[in-house]
Amino acid sequence: MFLKRFFDHRVTSLLMIIFLYAGIHIAMGQDSAKIWEDSSTGLMWAVEDNGNDISWSQASVYCQGLTLGGHTDWRLGTIEELEGLYDRNLKKEYKVKGSINLQAANVWSASKNDLGDSWIFNFGYGGTSIASGGGGGCSAVGRALCTRRAGSK
Repeated sequence: MFLKRFFDHRVTSLLMIIFLYAGIHIAMGQDSAKIWEDSSTGLMWAVEDNGNDISWSQASVYCQGLTLGGHTDWRLGTIEELEGLYDRNLKKEYKVKGSINLQAANVWSASKNDLGDSWIFNFGYGGTSIASGGGGGCSAVGRALCTRRAGSK
């Protein structure tokens, strides 16, 4: 009887560990499907924008608060990094490389000019524009597309 209870307890513990491990792998696999790595730049990108038009400060806060793929060091991309994602030869509406799927053309960048005005990149035609007002102005809106350096902790 003692051996049966001991065996049952060990089997139950082992099964719990296996299910926990499998659950973690499934969750991480789901998160990793939401990330695209650009091997040419060493950057990881969220494959979706934030889903709403927001101000620059809201976009910045969104990326800083994002946890994806077990990483918490997400940020807005620079204007140069966003330009590197643009591919005019793509047949989709917003011409962004990889598996990234944008729901709007305008994406905020982390880049600012000397006056503190924020740069926006447009994935519809591949151009940049400035949003005056030191952080997005009252009426300027765009999307947050978050990035991080691959391999960093």
